[in-house]
Amino acid sequence: MGIYELEKDLKVFCVQAKSFPNDIGKAFGTLISLLPTIDGRTFFGVSYEGKNHDMIYNAAVLESFEGEGKLYGCETFTIKKGEYLSEMLKGWKKDEASIGLTFRKMSEVRTDTVFPCVEWYQGEDVLCMVRIEKSLSTSKK
Repeated sequence: MGIYELEKDLKVFCVQAKSFPNDIGKAFGTLISLLPTIDGRTFFGVSYEGKNHDMIYNAAVLESFEGEGKLYGCETFTIKKGEYLSEMLKGWKKDEASIGLTFRKMSEVRTDTVFPCVEWYQGEDVLCMVRIEKSLSTSKK
């Protein structure tokens, strides 16, 4: 586990999974069906705790131009720049449950992390990231 510095905000657009974790694949399928091509696209999973303490999961893709998400009728979201507690999972498809386990481990290791949990898909690997809340991390010094 380490610290990853996201140097700029990333604007993505999303399709929400109807149920977590069962419909994650369907959400990505719906998102992909909206795109003219997936070549050169950057995909993310963005999850957070809902009002009833249930998990909300969004399949997301980086906008290739301003307003792309609105063009497709999708909700947009900004992955904020800053420091993230992170861990790269190599070949995650061999053990999909490792993603959830990694995020649970991260919440146990550091209490100054905040939702959302971000999965940054990079070929066969995924970078799991949880933002470090500066107000808490600086107050511990």
